[in-house]
Amino acid sequence: MRKNLTKRLKFWGTRGSCPVSGPEYQHFGGNTACLEVCYDDTHFIIDAGSGIRPLGNQLSYSQDTPIHIFISHTHWDHINGFPFFKPLSNGNQPIIISSPLGSRRSTEDLFHQLLSPEFSPIQFDKIKNRIKFQTIKEKTPIQMGPIVLDFHQTYHTDITLCFKIKTPHEVIGYVTDNEMFRGYCGAIDKIPQELLESHFSLIHFLSECDVLIHEAQYLPQQYEKKINWGHSSLLNTIALIKESQIQQWFVTHHEPEHTDDDLKNLEKNTIEILNQHQIPCKVQWVGDGFIFDLK
Repeated sequence: MRKNLTKRLKFWGTRGSCPVSGPEYQHFGGNTACLEVCYDDTHFIIDAGSGIRPLGNQLSYSQDTPIHIFISHTHWDHINGFPFFKPLSNGNQPIIISSPLGSRRSTEDLFHQLLSPEFSPIQFDKIKNRIKFQTIKEKTPIQMGPIVLDFHQTYHTDITLCFKIKTPHEVIGYVTDNEMFRGYCGAIDKIPQELLESHFSLIHFLSECDVLIHEAQYLPQQYEKKINWGHSSLLNTIALIKESQIQQWFVTHHEPEHTDDDLKNLEKNTIEILNQHQIPCKVQWVGDGFIFDLK
């Protein structure tokens, strides 16, 4: 059993698309998506971006305790840390990988290729007896100890699920790749009713959340050039916050071109926009190593 667990979320990777490094990224960090969820004796990981490497370096498990990893989708920034996950080379723990059913190839096939001799010194065939693959489905909850995990498809470039983490005392949404109101570049309060209604299912799914973790990868002027890339503009995410009546919002999955100063300015501007539109939501841009204590 993992030792000294507490009730918390820890962000080990908060960057989108690809890792970054350099002095201009020191505050928020440069690892890609990885979230650790701890609740007493329950422990699991969401996404295996490059942030899973430092997480793996500090894990302490008994040899027969399974490590549970949930994958939202198999784009590089959500799996590129897996070959460097220390338990693969230094341990015998079972590893259970749960992911949505891909539209073309299975997650097992993709991980087999990821750990092929051409790419990795750790080869899939040598560890495959320790790895089990499971499929997670939209609106089909599963129980993890006292936590219930639920899933909903997002607006991304391939089948991608977001997560709703229900503890006995609160609900947290985790949405890293979601192009909310795809193609819309207008004002927050002027979204066409037809477009709004087409997103009601996801809005309703997230409206239960006490805390929402959601990307805002593009500035409005950037988004106009990256429609259909699978990520939200800042204004469209704010519209989601308004419609879902979210009270607390953590921003993650940052654009790799955005430096520490860029992200700090984005946070400041977003607070001003929320205030202007009288949207009662606290917002914070979070970086690698950020910890949120659960109730």
